[in-house]
Amino acid sequence: MPRSNRPRRSGRPSGAGGLPPSLRRPAVTEVRYAGQVWVVREVRPNDTGRSYRCPGCQGEVGADVAHTVVWPAETMQTVENRRHWHSVCWAARERRRPGGSFA
Repeated sequence: MPRSNRPRRSGRPSGAGGLPPSLRRPAVTEVRYAGQVWVVREVRPNDTGRSYRCPGCQGEVGADVAHTVVWPAETMQTVENRRHWHSVCWAARERRRPGGSFA
């Protein structure tokens, strides 16, 4: 049987330093906006079936769309204060006022 010159797979997942998907978390940043410090996280699409209301445009943000999650830094642990924005709406937040309950 001829010898194979292909490199063998090590079984480790590639990318993100070989971390398993459960340990790969998007980067979290803090931003000052509307007189408060906000924690910002970019979220990848998923299949939870949930939908959210974007405070920037009042449109629906489906879980199957990459979007931005924002919450006040001082209320880090409360889920109720999280706001799911379209990434484009979050980027344009300085140019227009939020359409819903944000502050």
